[in-house]
Order: sequence, then C-alpha cells, then structure tokens
Amino acid sequence: MSTVYGIAMAVSLVMTGVYYFVDRKHDKWLGHLFASVAVCDFGYFLLSLSKTLDAALWSNRIAYLGNVFLPFSLLMMIMTLSRFTYPKWLPKILAAVNTVMFLIAASGGFLPIYYKNVSLGFVDGYPVLIKEYGPLHPVYKVFLFAYFAAMVAVIAHTAVKKTVVSSKHTVFLAFVVIGNIAIWLVENMIHSSFEFLSISYIVTEGMILFLYSILQDYGITDTPKEAVTVTEQHTETVETIKAFTGEQTESIMKNWGAVDTLSQREKEVLRFLLENKKRKVIAETLFVTESTIKKHTAAIYRKLDTANRAELFERAKEHLQLHCK
Repeated sequence: MSTVYGIAMAVSLVMTGVYYFVDRKHDKWLGHLFASVAVCDFGYFLLSLSKTLDAALWSNRIAYLGNVFLPFSLLMMIMTLSRFTYPKWLPKILAAVNTVMFLIAASGGFLPIYYKNVSLGFVDGYPVLIKEYGPLHPVYKVFLFAYFAAMVAVIAHTAVKKTVVSSKHTVFLAFVVIGNIAIWLVENMIHSSFEFLSISYIVTEGMILFLYSILQDYGITDTPKEAVTVTEQHTETVETIKAFTGEQTESIMKNWGAVDTLSQREKEVLRFLLENKKRKVIAETLFVTESTIKKHTAAIYRKLDTANRAELFERAKEHLQLHCK
C-alpha cells in the first residue's frame, strides 16, 4: 500500500510541475489546488510508513491539511472558470473557516473533540489509525457537504447564465465535482482502509488541467474582477471607422507591445477588430457566441488600456505611425 501512496505522491508532484507549463497565467487557485493534492498525498504516504502512533497522527494531520484546503481551492477555481462574481472578502472568510476546520481535525491526540480515542493498528502489515470519533467529527462532513453544494450551485449558475464558452465545458466541470462527491460517499459507505481520494484527486488534476489548457486560449481564466463586462452600444462606430489593411494590421500586432499580454484567442479577435468587423461577423467566423466575443473585446480593451473601438483604432494608429517613422 505504501508503494501505491508513494506513486500517487510522485505523480501529484509531477502534475504540479506540469501545471506551471500548461497554465501560462499561473492562476493562484489552480496552484493552490495542486499544492493541496501534493500535501494530501504526502500525508497519506507518510501514514503508510508510520511505525508509532505519534508519527501516524502527524502524518494524518498533514493529509488533513491538504484535504481541508483542497475543496476551498477547487471552489475558487470553479468560480474563476465560471466568471462567477464574488465579494473580495469571501476568500479570506473561507480561508479562516478552513483554518478552524483544520485545527479541529488536527486535534486528535491532543483533545478528545475530533477523536475521542485513537490508537495505531496494523492490517496486513500496514499501519491503520483505529479511531473512536468525538463530538466534532460530524462537522467535517458538514464542511465538505457545504463546499460540494457551493460548487454545484456555481456550476448550475454557469449553465443558466452560459458564462463558460460552451455547455460541454459546464458539463465537464460538473463531472469533475460530482465524480469526487461520489468517490467520497463510497469511501464513507465501505469504510475502506485505502484512501481512494488520493487517486481521484490526481485524475481531477489532469481533467482540470486539460480544461484550463483549452479555456485560457479563450480568455476565460481571468479572475472575476478582471472579467470586466463592456458594452459597446454607445461606442460601436463600425460604419465611421476605416479598417486597417492586412499589412498595417500585421505591423500593429508585431510592434504594439501590449498585444503580447493578450491570449491567443484575444489576438485572433483583435485582428478582426482592426479589420473593423462587427461582433456578429467575428462570432460567426470563430464559431462562438456573440456574447463570448463581447467578453474577449472587453478583455482586449482593458489590456490595451482603451475604452472602446474608436479609442482602440486611435491607439493603433499612433503605434503604426510611430513604427513608420
């Protein structure tokens, strides 16, 4: 069993390294998620090697550290992907709640509140903590249920508001969350000595990493406060703006330094904007909704420090003239 946990720990560390290559923006919540999985699997691995009760309890605490903060990171990441707007104070409040939950879960061996009694036993030569649960142990189940419910609620909101690129991505997120809920429920029903979540967490990482690699090209992985919605109803002056030629567009894309801050999909949309195409035409060409193009346009305006299409063209002309000189 220690070999399996060791492999799981090694894979989680490799996945953390892969994350830095795949997620170009290094989203902090995705980073927290990967770190939590690594800490969790590290704790399980140490527990499988424990020879004394004290060592087993400290290993269990390390595993709980990852387990407690993992749903927090997953929820924040899902809200980011779903462009769900939340108050600035929410992460701090949730972090405080998680810290209290961890202290309760880590009290085993010190206070009889989470475990009334705990001892170390061995099953087929492998160490197992034999626990008699205390009065606060049910709090952990309520804690996890609340997080899972919040994730489902955010995904449901995403499905209704259609804030992710497509319904397939929404279903993908739902599958990730519901899959982990199912495994957690099965574990609690069969009372297995093996922590199946150590494996499911790694599968979850791979699935989310795959989804991130797709969505970041659509500009969807910006945080909600950065996902500014801009309407062009008063500034959309397509008829009065003269489009740039293909050569001029290439020069602007190459020499306007701020363009490098755009995602690949945002650069594609910018080219169409410089050609003075309407949003509807851009959406049809890229096979996405007009709402998605509005979000990309908003991100482009923000990153290029412009407020509307007219200002975008003025700034583009400045950079073009500067380069021509």
